[in-house]
Amino acid sequence: MKVSADILAAQIVREASRFVGLREIRSNSDWDNPKTPERDYAIAAELRKLMRPSPWEEGWAYCCALTEGVVAAALQSLGFPEPKIQRWHKVMTPHCVTSAGNFRARKLLTDKPVTGAVWLARHGTSSNGHAGIVTAASGKSMSTIEGNTSLDPTTSAKEREGDWITTRIRSIGGAGSLKTMGFVTPESILALLEA
Repeated sequence: MKVSADILAAQIVREASRFVGLREIRSNSDWDNPKTPERDYAIAAELRKLMRPSPWEEGWAYCCALTEGVVAAALQSLGFPEPKIQRWHKVMTPHCVTSAGNFRARKLLTDKPVTGAVWLARHGTSSNGHAGIVTAASGKSMSTIEGNTSLDPTTSAKEREGDWITTRIRSIGGAGSLKTMGFVTPESILALLEA
């Protein structure tokens, strides 16, 4: 079965959406949804497992590992064989700036956001970055699902730090010192797997 970019995009957003509402209860290593009556052990364990191939480790920032993991989960759920999923893991890393460079070198990084794309940004000229999954884009704005982010965009953590996995609305080019490096679209992901 041939998977289209649109089908992959929908599955990436579906996978990412499953984790929205989780808040860190242990910094960068354990999560719970404060709106549920019971502790969310299963989804927190699933999230850690999803990010492990990145190779993410507990305590590390996880925004980029989250995006890597949800794309891998989408590919797996759509029936892609493990060797192709491993191609994704070899190029995407838990480090945003490195990942952007890897995709740029393969001419798979674009400045146009689309639903299901991985958004990669850089904090100033540092090696720090941020990542998310684009759920929609219109005009100069985009909606994202992000990990390691803040619910309140007016806090000091508004650009790239925080303790939630949640939805955000951002300027496509970035804001403040956080600037967009580019997007890895579902079409680019499929091209990488076929390379």
